[in-house]
Amino acid sequence: MPEDLQNLPGTGINGDHRVYSNFFSDNHIIQQVCITQPKNLIIDVLRKHFSRDNIFTYRADEYGFPLTADMTNLDIDSELTTKIMITDAYRYEVKFHPAIIIKSGGGNYNPLSFNQNATFKYRKHTTENIFGQKVEVKVPTHRVYAGAWDLNFSIEIYSESHSELEELVEIVAMIFQYVSWNELRANGVFIKNISIGAENAEPYANDYVYSQTITLPIRTEWRVEIPLDDLVEKIVFYFDSVRTPVPPTHPVGNKLELKFDDVLEFAEITL
Repeated sequence: MPEDLQNLPGTGINGDHRVYSNFFSDNHIIQQVCITQPKNLIIDVLRKHFSRDNIFTYRADEYGFPLTADMTNLDIDSELTTKIMITDAYRYEVKFHPAIIIKSGGGNYNPLSFNQNATFKYRKHTTENIFGQKVEVKVPTHRVYAGAWDLNFSIEIYSESHSELEELVEIVAMIFQYVSWNELRANGVFIKNISIGAENAEPYANDYVYSQTITLPIRTEWRVEIPLDDLVEKIVFYFDSVRTPVPPTHPVGNKLELKFDDVLEFAEITL
């Protein structure tokens, strides 16, 4: 079974299955970082760092899901269960604390230009004639469109200990502000700012559950590359010769211009 049809573990999804639509391939969408991808990246970054933490150790089962075992008759420091829940939504009847829940807060489309930043993707060919002149030919292969999303993601942190909550908030804030900032940017998620909300306390089982929310305003992109295989819309040739010595024994070569820049634009052709 192809990978894009499997329910792969460790992707931060708590649903029973994942559905991959052919919409993206049919419309030549090669990048769409809007809801699923940013959320998965945030979850994966948190799980990676907390899996190395000596107190709030995140552990996963053999399928990549949070390791939550029956703690009856087990020591509180047992390695048979995770010490923190990191996921995108609750589906447990019994609450697990401490927990970090990642949710999408929506966002807006931010256009880059009036024509959706329409450009062309080129393929380059270099040839050399008998006189030693090199010519570089640029042929368009794809019509490219792109845009940006301004989004908000919330990271809700829950704990039964107030001091534990404060420490978790500080750890999570530094993960996204400094430790993994470049990693997320390299994967298409640019964190513009970090906002830490006020503390909250709710009664729970004759005690209190303390919570606090960190908001991440981020910028992401989408990109479409439409191949120009059958329809020739625009061809641009760019010639840039390299000056090379021409033997004086070639009378024709003496009449050639050894350095020239020329751009030829052909009218749009619709087949």
